[in-house]
Amino acid sequence: MDWKIKRVKNVGDSVKVFLKNKSDRDLPIALYSLDKDSIVEKVWIDHVVEDTVITLSRKRANRISLNYEKLIPEFTMHDNYKTLKGFAQNRPIEIRLFKDIEDAEKAQVFLMPDIGFNVYDGVTAGARFSNGTLLPKPFRYTIKPTYGLNSNKIVGSIGLSYTHNLEKHDESIYFVRYGVSANRFSYANDLLYRRASAWLNLGFRPKDLRSNKRSFLTFRNVLVDRDRDPANPVNEPDYNVFSINFNNQDRNFKRYFSYNAGVEVSSRFSKATFRTQWRKLFKDNRQLNIRFFTGAFLHNETQNDGNFFSFALDRPTDYLFDYNYYGRSDESGFFSQQLIIAEGGFKSQLETPYANQFISTVNTSYSIWKYVFAYADVGLVKNKNTPLAGVYDSGLRLNLLQDYFEVYLPVYSSNGWEVGQGDYDERIRFIITLDLNTLTGLFTRRWY
Repeated sequence: MDWKIKRVKNVGDSVKVFLKNKSDRDLPIALYSLDKDSIVEKVWIDHVVEDTVITLSRKRANRISLNYEKLIPEFTMHDNYKTLKGFAQNRPIEIRLFKDIEDAEKAQVFLMPDIGFNVYDGVTAGARFSNGTLLPKPFRYTIKPTYGLNSNKIVGSIGLSYTHNLEKHDESIYFVRYGVSANRFSYANDLLYRRASAWLNLGFRPKDLRSNKRSFLTFRNVLVDRDRDPANPVNEPDYNVFSINFNNQDRNFKRYFSYNAGVEVSSRFSKATFRTQWRKLFKDNRQLNIRFFTGAFLHNETQNDGNFFSFALDRPTDYLFDYNYYGRSDESGFFSQQLIIAEGGFKSQLETPYANQFISTVNTSYSIWKYVFAYADVGLVKNKNTPLAGVYDSGLRLNLLQDYFEVYLPVYSSNGWEVGQGDYDERIRFIITLDLNTLTGLFTRRWY
């Protein structure tokens, strides 16, 4: 149920109120003229259609409201108010600390501290401005201006989105969401990247609302502009990538299954990918994880850019800047050992870390004792002008806090025995989350 006041028009001592019924519920609704918070006049309207016009006396009224006493639950009430004070705002702006419930009479801006980190900007401190209430609303915006204490630069992001929730759906589509976003951060010392993205997302679900099955079809266009790196002049600093992805997932406590198929198209390359993940929790609390990934270039003219756009076996280059790398350009040191399970999903750094034609890998892990897992990965990698290569690795996984803090200790791989090597401490990989905003997902996620 949802109504709105489209506009008001002053006519002498009266006011014409143009109403719209945004749903198909044919119910009576109350229209009010108000003097601040006092009700001057209340009129019940039996039917509201697309262009219903009601005339009220202005008397002492300085604003008009629909459903002011909240006698009927509505999907959104922020469009139920119109002022009669000329250029005054229909709803006064209210700035509040932290997220809260919505006050329909005010345009609320929620202010929260925002702290992040990467090696090049250092600690980024600032604020996050948004209109996100505890209950979701159709239009959402988030603005995060921050200052890099190390780079001494203004960095941050902005995002706008609108969601159409579909109550009646024949093809199981339950929402259509679209939006734009932009961000700016350092990707190396004294080098900034700027990314702009526009996207459209369709959500699908079964009619059984107790089911966790969900599917998403996403269309996205990403434009990246980077400061040119004098140390790597061959790398193309600017590029545009269009992608289509279909993601299907069934997330449950005892059994998790998902798959994703997608394509990416750019002026100099196009590629297709498929990945699937299955996880099973047994009665003895042991866990088995299996992940499969395969990808192939449909065409590739990026050889002069090195492996920047290639598939990665263990550490994706992240040319779309989707992953939360803390030291994305570091080739040595602590943060160069950060692991993000994407693309090949390997943990050991092998002699053939990239594929510019084809890649296919299987990643597995199984509980040995409590949070200690054994892991093993196998794969095939194909580069131009080189034969197909088989690769593998294995070791121990310390699953201290899944997806937030994990440590991978390689044992044996295509490199041979890795334990006992002089640089073994540099071979250890880890998953770690330092972003406070990301850590909140630990307390809000439904299933592991």
